[in-house]
Amino acid sequence: MKRAIGSLALILALLLAVTSLVVSGFTLYGLLRARRAGLTAVTEAREALSSLSDQVIETSIPFHHALPIQAHVPLEQEFIIPIQTTVPFSAVVQVPIQIPVLGTYEMSVPINAEIPLDMQVVVPVSQTVSVETVVAVDTEVPVRLEVGQLGLEELLEQIDAALAEMERGLRWPMTPGKP
Repeated sequence: MKRAIGSLALILALLLAVTSLVVSGFTLYGLLRARRAGLTAVTEAREALSSLSDQVIETSIPFHHALPIQAHVPLEQEFIIPIQTTVPFSAVVQVPIQIPVLGTYEMSVPINAEIPLDMQVVVPVSQTVSVETVVAVDTEVPVRLEVGQLGLEELLEQIDAALAEMERGLRWPMTPGKP
């Protein structure tokens, strides 16, 4: 009877050991698959990061605003106005004439003339104009950024170094001969 119980205990222990070994094998297989997937993701991230500095980001930013404008604009300017005309002049002028025997006699002298004018008149304007309005701006502003010119080289190098360290850690147990 003791022998039967001992044999049964040995069979149960072997069965438990085999079950534990199978469960551990499946767990290890799942962990190795997860590690391989992580290694693939890190490798792809490093490849994408290496080409990031050559990338150009192009987008449009919508700009919808009402801009209030309130200003006093001084206007100081001289305008030159050319005048080219003929001014008719018609008048009767009373001219006193001294006649020795008769005395002073007033004589009417008609004057009919045309006076030509050819001149430039300077008209200075000095005034302040008040401007108060709201300008609605509804546009899209195109933006083009070259990643290589943003000054991110040091940050990208740090990220690449961290990813390289992570890649070495994920690769080491699967690659024989590399510590």
